[in-house]
Amino acid sequence: MDKDAKVFIAGVNNLIGLGLKDYLEKKGFTKVLSEETDKVNLLRQEQVESLFKEIRPEYVFLAHYKSGGITANIKYPAEFIYENLQVQNNIINASYKSKVKRLAYFASSCVYPKACPQPMKEEYLLTGALEETSEAYALAKLAGIKMCQAYNRQYGTDFISIIPATAFGPQDHLDSE
Repeated sequence: MDKDAKVFIAGVNNLIGLGLKDYLEKKGFTKVLSEETDKVNLLRQEQVESLFKEIRPEYVFLAHYKSGGITANIKYPAEFIYENLQVQNNIINASYKSKVKRLAYFASSCVYPKACPQPMKEEYLLTGALEETSEAYALAKLAGIKMCQAYNRQYGTDFISIIPATAFGPQDHLDSE
């Protein structure tokens, strides 16, 4: 990526999104945009599509929109599945429509089966039951992976999925939820 490329980070209110934004800005990228800088509600398809038509991002990083620990996953499964599905559907489709060069979609290691053989390999996805406490979040993340693959197959996009083993850092929230 050129340092003057238009980069959009969705999910900048979480650890990965914040980390990406900080990293790119420290590396001298001058056009790093996010839902915060553009005051758009990523849950609203019309707002996302309007924003993408206006800013024409070249690269998109789709970080976690709604994420949390075990307690939050148990207490708010409906929000976890709905908000993540809604946002990733809006961002992935808007990226296709506006001809984004590359989209990087961040999933989560919870997409692997609960009893996954070690070390985890991509071919183990969808081969067993998920951990019950994070099932709603995991299903949303699996749908995002499959959506990227489907857009690549049908439309020839360059949308990749990344499954970090874990994430932690300076912006992490370590409360009980």
